[in-house]
Order: sequence, then C-alpha cells, then structure tokens
Amino acid sequence: MDKYQHRKAEKKLVFTDGQGKRLCGRNVDIKLKNHKFMFGWGAFDVLDYVNSPSDKMLRRAEMWEEVFNYGTLPFYWGLYEPQEGNIQSERLMKCVDRLNGKNVKVKGHPLCWHTVCADWLMKYDTPDIMKKQLDRITREVNCFKGKIGYWDVINETVIMPIFDKYDNAVTRLCNYYGRIPLIKEVFKTAHEADPDAVLLINDFNTSEDYAAVIEECLEAGVPIGAIGIQSHQHQGYWGKEKLQERCIHRRNMSR
Repeated sequence: MDKYQHRKAEKKLVFTDGQGKRLCGRNVDIKLKNHKFMFGWGAFDVLDYVNSPSDKMLRRAEMWEEVFNYGTLPFYWGLYEPQEGNIQSERLMKCVDRLNGKNVKVKGHPLCWHTVCADWLMKYDTPDIMKKQLDRITREVNCFKGKIGYWDVINETVIMPIFDKYDNAVTRLCNYYGRIPLIKEVFKTAHEADPDAVLLINDFNTSEDYAAVIEECLEAGVPIGAIGIQSHQHQGYWGKEKLQERCIHRRNMSR
C-alpha cells in the first residue's frame, strides 16, 4: 500500500498549442505552484522584512515563501495596541498583503488571550473590559476581512481561569462570566464580523481537560471551525510518537 495515497489524486492533463490542437511528442516541464495541504508556521521573517527592509531580511523572507503556503501572524493585544488607540494595524497589513500576493493563507493569533494582554485594560471594570474585548475582535476581523481567513479566536482556555502569574484583564473576564460563556461570546462576535472565516480554539494543553472544554463548547453551540494544538516543547520534546498520538486523538474526538 502507498502510505502517501491520502495525499495523492489522479488528474489528466491535455496540452494544446493555444488553439485547441493537441501537442504530441513534446517534452514538458511541470512545476507545482501550490497545493491544498496547508504547510506553514509563524511568518515572522516576512513581517520583519516588510517593516525593516534589508538584503538579509529579504533573503529570509524569500526562503520562507519558497517553502510555506500558510503563515501565522501575531495579534497579541498588548503589542498590537500597546497604548489604547495606538493600533499597529498598518505593519500587519503590509505583511498580509505581501503574503496574499504570494498565495499564502494567513492565520491571526490570537484575538483573546490572558498573556501579552493590554495592560491599559486594567483601569476599567470587568463589564467595560468585556465590551472592549468584543469591540477589539470586531475591529480586527473586519479590518482584515477577505485577507485573513483563519483566526485563533481564544487561546489557552484550560489554564485561563486559574492563571495566577499576574493579574490580567482576560482571566478576570473568564472568572466573572465563566469560561464557556466567554468562549461562546468571543466566537459569536468573530463569526458575526466574518461568517466565512475559519475560527479556532487553541491550546498547548492536550490533556483530557482540553477535550472536556471542547465538548462543552460544542454542546453550547460554539461555532468552532477547527481545533488548534500548539506544542510548548521547551517543556519537553514531544517526539514522533506523541505528536502522532495527540493529532490522531484530537482528530477522532472532533468527528
């Protein structure tokens, strides 16, 4: 059995001279321009290049683009809007436009997260923080609608309610409203802003706790388009067996 059969398909190609006459007995060179399988990682080299051009960074960006057709860009609120109203959309937009021009699919990461959150939110009470969080989601998704088709809507919800390294606005939201109501509301807002976008829940925790959160979300009608898994391998190398086990387990769980 061909172990790559799941990645293959048959296609009949007919070569003509431009007027419908078939070409016979010719040598033909074919180069794959793109493929359906999304293969990528963080597009930070491209982001660095478009905002600080240099020959070195151009080569790094071009090397990235030669290999990948899918890239993640950072939308960490504390960096994207370091001071209230100081929105860093232009630097991201330049990168998104370049990637789109290279037929690279883009994912924004993340719209709601307790880490790298905007510190200036802490001066507001919890209901106001919630309004600003939802407004932020609407703003970003609308701004990049048609350009970014994938969003990590909320990140690391397993630990979110008990995260205690420092006080932050999103953990406050999670404790005040409840984890599932918060997830449901941020997904609802993102979906309303772009019904065509693929919306992800994402986590580094791949235990049954994550599975339980996802099951609760599905029961609550949260429009999850895909399940995201990130590996914090600075906490220990996964290796091939664990990687396969985690991905296969989550794939079966999501059916």
